[in-house]
Amino acid sequence: QVARSNPKPEPERKSKIEIERMMIALLGLALCSIHLTHGFVSAARCPPLITTELRGGYDATVGADPSTPIQFFTLPGNTCPYAQRTHIVLNELGLPFDTTEVTGMPKPDWYLKINPRGKVPALRVPAADYAVICESAICNEFLCDYVTQVRQENKLMPADPFVRAKIRLMNDHCDNVFAKTQFTYLMNKDESKEEELCGEMESALTSYEDALSESKGPYLLGSDFTLADVHVVPFLQRLVITLKHWKDYELPKEKFPKLLAWLESCLGRESVKESSMSKEKTIEVYERFVGADYKFGGLNKNE
Repeated sequence: QVARSNPKPEPERKSKIEIERMMIALLGLALCSIHLTHGFVSAARCPPLITTELRGGYDATVGADPSTPIQFFTLPGNTCPYAQRTHIVLNELGLPFDTTEVTGMPKPDWYLKINPRGKVPALRVPAADYAVICESAICNEFLCDYVTQVRQENKLMPADPFVRAKIRLMNDHCDNVFAKTQFTYLMNKDESKEEELCGEMESALTSYEDALSESKGPYLLGSDFTLADVHVVPFLQRLVITLKHWKDYELPKEKFPKLLAWLESCLGRESVKESSMSKEKTIEVYERFVGADYKFGGLNKNE
């Protein structure tokens, strides 16, 4: 007979991160059959030969260590407000994730193989057959749904369908109304249009002031920080810095007292702090945009 050594007893408790990784692996079985319209990119199976500790480095561009729970693709230096949304959500939910920065314009070939749209943010889940989810709003709802599934808790996106619809409508207002007025005013060089464009931006912001009056704050839907707050805070954060610098404009306290208090509350959250640029870095980044009459993906409506 061959003597066999007894295996070491398994630890009674696993770390929180180990449990999260196990949950994500289990989620992979379900994810393979999910189709998220406009935001789910089918990914080819990567060869299981990547065994690296350089998570977030070059090896993450061609594959991933399967134990990496979630890969988060973003621009360097927290410069993108859309990617910041998803960074905030990852932090708020306390999910373990690995960051890979995507540089260059146009986007490099290795990233286009992962996400043919070439935009950030994007998420990739190695345990779910390397499934890729893109577009910030879809990434964020996916992460909330994942947490609901594995932890049985609703955080950032409540279960009530009416509240969920309200969040989506507010987010639509941000993307299709407010953001356009913000960047059109910032980039305007025609003095005769300044007052008109400023007025349009303030009109768009009134929706948030009204929402805070209705909810009683401190957040857009009341006492809880939700995806409605996540969606717009990166843009307000940039607005107060860039418009003060280039337009000598500040949000009037008499018009937006609740919105200014809301912004202060949001900026004080650790999830927002960790995903933010400094004031100096924000100005440095936007110097290039303002000088080049950048269109911000169509948000700048100036001719």
